[in-house]
Order: sequence, then C-alpha cells, then structure tokens
Amino acid sequence: MKFKLLTLLGIRPDYIRMYKLIKLLDGYKDNFEHLLVHSGQHYDPELFGNFLKEFDIRQPDIDLGIGLTLKERGVSNHAYQTALLGERVYDLIEKVKPSAVMYLGDTNTVLSSITVARCGVPVIHLEAGGRSFDWRMPEEKNRVVIDHLSDALYSYLPRYKDILVSEGIDDFRVKVIGNIIMDAVNDYEVKADASKILEELGVKEKQFILVTLHREENISVKEILENKLSDILRFAKEEKLPVVFPVMPRTAAMIEKYELGYLLNDSQFIKNKPLGFFDFLKAEKTARLIVSDSGTVQEEALIMGTPCVIARRSTERPETIWAGATILEGFEGKETLYNKMREAYNMKTDWDRNILNPEGGSPSERAYQDFILKVQSNYFETSRSFETLKNKKFIRRTYNL
Repeated sequence: MKFKLLTLLGIRPDYIRMYKLIKLLDGYKDNFEHLLVHSGQHYDPELFGNFLKEFDIRQPDIDLGIGLTLKERGVSNHAYQTALLGERVYDLIEKVKPSAVMYLGDTNTVLSSITVARCGVPVIHLEAGGRSFDWRMPEEKNRVVIDHLSDALYSYLPRYKDILVSEGIDDFRVKVIGNIIMDAVNDYEVKADASKILEELGVKEKQFILVTLHREENISVKEILENKLSDILRFAKEEKLPVVFPVMPRTAAMIEKYELGYLLNDSQFIKNKPLGFFDFLKAEKTARLIVSDSGTVQEEALIMGTPCVIARRSTERPETIWAGATILEGFEGKETLYNKMREAYNMKTDWDRNILNPEGGSPSERAYQDFILKVQSNYFETSRSFETLKNKKFIRRTYNL
C-alpha cells in the first residue's frame, strides 16, 4: 500500500526551513506520495509568487485558505483561526486519507495536529523539544501539545531530546538531527552575499543596526512598545548608527494605533517593508548589531557572526545565549533594552558558529533518512501498538503484566 505523507505548513519561515526536506521528500518515489499543504495561517498573496520561486520550491498541492477566510470575515481571533483550521484539516484527512502528517515549529498551524491525532493519523514534528518554560508565551503551549501528540519527533539538539524524555515521551520516538536552518543559510549564503540591499537602503557594512519586532508581548501594550523604540533610538543616536527597521504589517498598525509614529519619523530610522530572505540574510551578516524578537533571527545572527539582543522575556533557543552570540532582554522596563544593546555592542564575536549543528552535514538529510527508514520498517503502523509499549513500567503495572 502506498505511503501518503502530507506536509502541512503555515507561514513563510516554515518554507525557508523546510525547503531542502520538501525537495528530498518529493524525490522519493518508492510506493510513496508527498502532498504539500499550505494552511494559509498568514494570508500572503506573494507566497505563491516570487517567494517560492526564489527557493525553487514547488507550489503547494492544497491551500486551506485560513487567513483569507478570516480576513474576509473581519476576524483575527486565535480561537477562530484554530477552530477553522481544525475543521478544514478534518475535511482534508477524510478526503486524502494520509498515512502521516508532518509539521514544523510552533505556530497555530501545529494545533491542527489535535484533529489529525483524533482521526488516528500519525503526527510527525520537526523542531520538537524546544522549551522557553514560559507559559505566558502562546507558542509554548503549541509546542507542548504537538510534541505529546507526535509519533515521530525530530529535535535540533540533544538537550531538546532530554527535555522530551523528561516529559515522558518515549526515547525511541525522538531523533536528534541538528538545526535545519543551517541548510537554508549555508546553501543560500552566496546568493545573499550578492544582494544589493545595502546600496538600496543607503547603509554601509557594519555601520547600521537591524531591528525586527512583531510579537504580541512587544507590540500589544503602548508603554512597552514605546519604551523599546525609544531605547533603540537613543542608542542609535549615541552611536551615530542608522536603524534598518523592516516593519511588519501588524507592528505598523499598532504603531499607528498608539500614535508612536513620531519615533519612527526620526531620521535615524530607515523604515521599509519586510525584506526578502536573501536581502534580510545580507542585512543580518553586515549589521553592527541586531535587535529582534524572532526565534529564527537569533539563530541566523549566531551563524552570521552578528551580536543580537533577543527582545523578549524568554527564549526557547538558549543555546544562542550560551554560545555568547545573543543576550536576552528579559523583563520590560525603561532602559532595559538600551542597557542590553550596550552590552551586546561590546561583545566579542568569536563564538562557535556550528553549535546549532554539532555533527556537521545536513540536518534535513538526517531527518529525511530517518523518516524513510521509519516508512520502510512500518514504524508508523506499530509505534503506538500495545506490543510496542507494553514493557513500559506504568503499562505493566496498569495491566498487571
């Protein structure tokens, strides 16, 4: 019987991380079918245009259109989004009847794994085991839910696997592969180097600050957002450095709502729309300092050798801090971000840039090889069987074995 894998992704960064694995899965033809599905979590008309072409990624087979539907209904509530996604994924499971569904990361798209698991379909999770241990973070709940529903989990580092096992997840389900962002950065760094974004922005190498802010904890409260922008502006003026600030639509809306445009109107800020991956990678590599609340940017900053302040209360990627590449802002307050920027500005940049992939090689290829081995050995048909699990102590006790 043909094994039918459904890969369900929701936002642009998912495709960047998964680009190599998507191609590997598409290339496997031994009684195997790979369907690529876009949840539409972020309504993004450009996704199916130049963005996928840049990465030579094929068009998704199916678009669930969640974001467009919610936009048409004038709804942005997370509960509506999750409920609608669950409904459409259920219909998709009934129609396609996949052998397994693969997810990446911790966005709301992964919560549809509840529906998948309830339908009796095995769940696969890449980026498993990341924990901030901060229950205030919406993504933390998403991570915990999908990890405990998953039949196969792919972790970036041994520490992530240790966390999963400590939570009671079976050791045999977890495979450490390294961080798959390494594939995207390594494979496309040359293309990024050719970018002309610095000339377009009018900045010089190592003579500007790169900033991204988009998380609810940073933009939903006026005082917090104002403090952060004020701290960034103060530091930039003192160091006489321009600030390249690709403003996300939601962030722009909150700046307008709270009437904070006066800060961005300062000549120190260079405001622009979100950059493409290659332009942004070039900006990360050539910035003097990065300030960001993005999990991916933390990792890319480490790889690119640029100090970064994580503008958050907590992080699920502490390895970037331990490596000496990033500094966590921590709790909000006046001048907190300014002080952390000053600290990061003076950091040495001699950290180990391979810490995200200590084994070397391609993390995507490791995940692919392990997954295919599982398919060939009928792992997904037996991993939850009583015979497989009966030797666990609590099961033996429950059934008096």
